[in-house]
Amino acid sequence: MEILSVIKFDGFSDLKWVIFKYPGQEFNDKSKVIVGPGQVALAVHGGKVENIFESGTYTLSTENYPFLKSLVKSIHGGNVPYTMEIYYVNKTIKMDMLWGTKDPIQLIDPRFNVRVRARARGQFALRITNYQFFFTTLVGTMGGKNLLVFETLSDYFRGMINTKVKTILGEYVINNKVSLLDISVYTEEISKTCHERISPEIDKLGMEMINFYIETINVPDEDLVTINTILNKKAEFDIMGDAQYRTARNYDVLEAAAHNEGSAGGIASAGIGLGMGLGIAPQIGSMMQNANPSNTPPTKSCPKCNTQIPINVKFCSNCGSPMELKCPNCNTVLAAGAKFCPECGNKV
Repeated sequence: MEILSVIKFDGFSDLKWVIFKYPGQEFNDKSKVIVGPGQVALAVHGGKVENIFESGTYTLSTENYPFLKSLVKSIHGGNVPYTMEIYYVNKTIKMDMLWGTKDPIQLIDPRFNVRVRARARGQFALRITNYQFFFTTLVGTMGGKNLLVFETLSDYFRGMINTKVKTILGEYVINNKVSLLDISVYTEEISKTCHERISPEIDKLGMEMINFYIETINVPDEDLVTINTILNKKAEFDIMGDAQYRTARNYDVLEAAAHNEGSAGGIASAGIGLGMGLGIAPQIGSMMQNANPSNTPPTKSCPKCNTQIPINVKFCSNCGSPMELKCPNCNTVLAAGAKFCPECGNKV
C-alpha cells in the first residue's frame, strides 16, 4: 500500500457533502494535512477522534501522537509509517435544506366549520458546530462508504420535522381560530415557532439550525370548492336577508323534489317542515298541486257558472245546474255553452 505524505481534499463541485473519509490509512511521519476553507479534518484512530484540524496546514508527527510508537510497522528511509483515518467535515452553512409534509394535515377550519386538508413545505439552514460529537453520532449512517451527503441528513430529519410542523400548525389554527384561507399571513410567526421547537432536536446531533422557513401552506382544490360554496351561500344570505333567503331555499327544495318520481309525500314533508315558520303553507299546497299534476283528478267547467268540478259529477256544486245539457227536441247531449243543437238545429 502506498504510504501517503500529503493529505488534501478539495471537495466536490457537484455533490453537497457533509463528511468525506480520505481514501488511505498509512501516513509518513511529518506528513502534511491540508484543510481548506470551510473544512475541518478529524484524525481518527481505533474509532476515537485523536485530534481536530481547523483550516490550515498541519504536520503529522509521532511526537504529537505518542500512541503511534507502538504502531510502527517498518522503517523506510528514516520515515515512520503509521495507520490513521482522516475525515473531512463540511462546516459551511447549508442554506437550502428542503422539507415538506408527506401526508396532509387534517384540520377543522374554525371559520367555516368544515374539515380541510393542508400541506406545507419550506426550507431550513444547518451548520455543524460540535464536529466530534456530530462525527461520532452520524458516522454510522455512512454505511462503510467514504461519503455522507446532506440529502441523507434531510431524509434523517424529515420525519421529525413533519411531526413538529403538523402539531404546531394544528395548534396555531385551533388556538388562534385562524382560517386556512388566511394562514399565509401568519407564516412568518409560525416559522419562528417551528424554529424554536425544532432547534433543540437538531442541537442533540452537534448541529445548529440557523433558520427555518415555511414557504407555503396550501389546500387541495376540492376543499377550496367546498369553502367557496359556503362563501357563495353566505353572500347570498347577506344580500337577500334571513326571510327571503329561507323562502328561496324552501322553493329550491320543493322544485328539486318535484323532479323525483313518486315524491309527493317527500314534498309535503319538506314544505310543512320548512315553510311553517314563514307562513307559506298555502303557497306550498299550490306548489304541490302544480309540481305533480298527474295525481290531481281531472275537472270540467260548469256550463252555466264555469266552476271547475270533478269530471264524473252530474250537477254543479256551486249553482246546482246539470252537467250534461241535452237538446229538448232530440235529446242530443250538447257541448258546454252551445246555443243550437248540432243534430236538429233547435235553439237551446
